Amino acid sequence: MDVTTETVAPREIEVTIRPDPDQVEDALHKAARKVAQRVRIPGFRPGKAPYALVERTVGKDLLTEEAAEILAPDLYRQAVEGAGYHPYDRPTLRVAHHEPLELKIRVPLEPVVELGDYCSLRVEPEPPVEVSEQQVDQLLQELREQHGSWEPVARPAQMGDQVTLDIQGVADGEPVFDETGTTLVLDETLSPPGFAQAVAGMQPGETKQVELTYPQEQPNEELAGKTVAFTLTLHEVKERKLPELDDEFARSVGDYASLQELKDRLRDGLKAEMEAEARDRLATRVLDQLVQQSKVEYPNLALERRIDRMVERQESRLRQQGFTLETYLQVTHKSMDQLRDELRPQAEENLRRWLVLEQAGKAEKVQVQPEELGSEIERVALAYGEQANAVREALMQPEPASGIVNDIFVRKTLDRLVAIATGKAECAAAAAQGEEAAPAAAGEEAAPAAAGEETAPAAEQPPAEPPSAE
Repeated sequence: MDVTTETVAPREIEVTIRPDPDQVEDALHKAARKVAQRVRIPGFRPGKAPYALVERTVGKDLLTEEAAEILAPDLYRQAVEGAGYHPYDRPTLRVAHHEPLELKIRVPLEPVVELGDYCSLRVEPEPPVEVSEQQVDQLLQELREQHGSWEPVARPAQMGDQVTLDIQGVADGEPVFDETGTTLVLDETLSPPGFAQAVAGMQPGETKQVELTYPQEQPNEELAGKTVAFTLTLHEVKERKLPELDDEFARSVGDYASLQELKDRLRDGLKAEMEAEARDRLATRVLDQLVQQSKVEYPNLALERRIDRMVERQESRLRQQGFTLETYLQVTHKSMDQLRDELRPQAEENLRRWLVLEQAGKAEKVQVQPEELGSEIERVALAYGEQANAVREALMQPEPASGIVNDIFVRKTLDRLVAIATGKAECAAAAAQGEEAAPAAAGEEAAPAAAGEETAPAAEQPPAEPPSAE
């Protein structure tokens, strides 16, 4: 057997195999028996026709293609796996020449990542989180807004009021609005610009005419850039009445004995949220540095799969909103290829970051323990109250459980990298060197691995399989 290998793309090889003549001859006869099982040859029982007759009946090329399928698995294992290559996914096979038989097997290889000296990563910790009184007051004000009420007033409308009015609008001689009893809150977000200000100052029962122009970037294409002549009739004005900030208000919004307890709980919750954001920022800075210094190579198939997942997530979000991906593409005047091209840069960045993070987790021996998975499933399930048992059972299925394992792995790896980069921990490589430099004293046994010692999960690709014909 003659084998040659060439690199045809990043992390992708093409293996050319020219089997020995006796291998080909044996495979051709096996192929003929298989073909004779499904092709009726008069005068012979299935699979019993002689080779020459089968060849004349179906042709040498078809037998050669069948023989290639028979030979490919063993030849692939010898040529690819035997040479030490690690396939990322199932290879593809094509017959380049029939006589003499020449097979070409295209093999995507596992991504490779060189982290560089990640042990030397250094970042400044985030400053301590401080919650100001103004921030707590803002949260209290938002609570008051949520629990406020609208009450009628006998005065002209003001910005911030809730108004009920009739709206008629004409543009280019055609009616574009005819609404009766519409309720709006007068604020700067109303479109077109100046609408809220036009209503402000009107008295209940008053009718007013005003011309306003919509901006060119208006979402409604029929109104974009148009000037509309509005006729507005105001019926009712209500102002927002907010509850007093006292102990009674605190008890009305939750299980709080006093206003001070409510403030304390708001402060604690805001501090926890700000600390989580600070941890995320720090982890992002560390990962950014690590990705920048790392060398990453991957087959194009890995990127295409990442884009596949992004398309699937977008399709799922659209379904939740009552749309389909096909409808979205029609409305946005895009083809599927254009959508994939738009997603490609983000998919490539996400893939690089995942591969670097995965390799760092392996280097630091990060592992997700079964009890960690169980605790996370329980935490998520309990948030669903009476549906907790159903959610728990669903999350324990292989696919969602695998996703949770990946989430925990990412979190633990990032925590480890942050600890290294802020000088709070040694990287695994440095620790190992230290252990080699300082052997245990005579009679002292090596310490066992700490509980929960971390090792990386399996990579995100299926096991290699024999090649398939294109």
